[in-house]
Amino acid sequence: MLLFYHFTLGFFSSYFGSLTPSMLNMTAAKISINKGKNSAIQFATGVSIVVFIQAYIAVIFTRFLRSNPWFLHLLQQIAVVIFLFLSYYFYKQFKKDKIEIKETKQASKNSFVIGLILSSLNMFSIPFYCGITTAFDGAGWLHFSQIYIITFVIGSAIGTFVLLFTYLQFAQTIAAKSKTLAKNLHLILSFLTGILALITFYKIL
Repeated sequence: MLLFYHFTLGFFSSYFGSLTPSMLNMTAAKISINKGKNSAIQFATGVSIVVFIQAYIAVIFTRFLRSNPWFLHLLQQIAVVIFLFLSYYFYKQFKKDKIEIKETKQASKNSFVIGLILSSLNMFSIPFYCGITTAFDGAGWLHFSQIYIITFVIGSAIGTFVLLFTYLQFAQTIAAKSKTLAKNLHLILSFLTGILALITFYKIL
């Protein structure tokens, strides 16, 4: 039961953390439109493999720091800053007028490799997972035994894949409604990350 619980934590934190239209999501939609769903699935697989590695690094880093109370307190403070930044970032995105699916020059190349490269360039991922795992740890939701870490990370990778699959499955609709979709999701995530910042701040008082 605990394994399923950790899988669910990883899945939903990854899915909802990546929900808003972004470079990776919209690239998946663009590849689906231009090259077909099979190529987009290859792209999503490449992205998810990198997310697996990034999430694992973040969890191991969090586990290492939590063994020292001073480091744990510092990490919780950092998590508050990360969540406040995320809340502000999502709010700023909400205020923007539009989001576009940009043309990609790599469209003719291997979609799997593109997924690996673009996901590796996403430096936002590891700080996000550090923040989310610290919040889960502070709430007593996350166990740091190796089996639970792997289960959480697998859930994170699959959550990312399912999210990208959703984008590529409804690529045409998302392309047509990306402006409204982005604004609504950015506002929701701004609110949610703001709540996480408050919860984490309360934990360190």
